[in-house]
Amino acid sequence: MAIEPKLQPGQLVECTIAGVRYVALVLSTMRAPRRGMSPMVKVEWVGQTPRDYRTEFIEDHAVKPVK
Repeated sequence: MAIEPKLQPGQLVECTIAGVRYVALVLSTMRAPRRGMSPMVKVEWVGQTPRDYRTEFIEDHAVKPVK
C-alpha cells in the first residue's frame, strides 16, 4: 500500500457505493499513519451524500479522480 496520498486538495473525486455514484471535493490529505494502512483524504460531498455527514475522512483507495 502507498504511504503518500495520490490525490491533491482541490481535486474532484468519485466514489461508487451500492451502484450509486457520489462526487466529492478533496479538502485535505493525510499520510498513512503506518505501513499496511491507507492514506486518508478529507472530502466534502457535492450534491447527494452517501451518509448524513457533509464532510468526512475516507481512505484514499476508495475514491478515484473525476475525468
